[in-house]
Amino acid sequence: MRILDIPTTSISDVKRSPMDAFQKADQEAAGVYVFNREKVAGVMLTQKQYESLNREIEDLYDQVADLMAEKRLLTENVSTFSDVEVRGAIATEHPVIDDEDGWE
Repeated sequence: MRILDIPTTSISDVKRSPMDAFQKADQEAAGVYVFNREKVAGVMLTQKQYESLNREIEDLYDQVADLMAEKRLLTENVSTFSDVEVRGAIATEHPVIDDEDGWE
């Protein structure tokens, strides 16, 4: 088995004391790989690490969306559509507002 340069623990150690794995993740500033019979069963992160990763993923999705929009805007053969072409006849109708619909 290859020696990993990342924090590791066993499933048995996690069963005995899950907080030790979280403390190790916090101290090492990395996820702790949890092994079960020499196979990775999962990775334990602190709440802060997990939320940070989710924020980073959201930021990356936003950057990809921005780049895709920028690419579309730089394309010379841009097709545009009117509101009526997109939404049909409803686009020309006057909106009906129901004050009793429960949305306040």
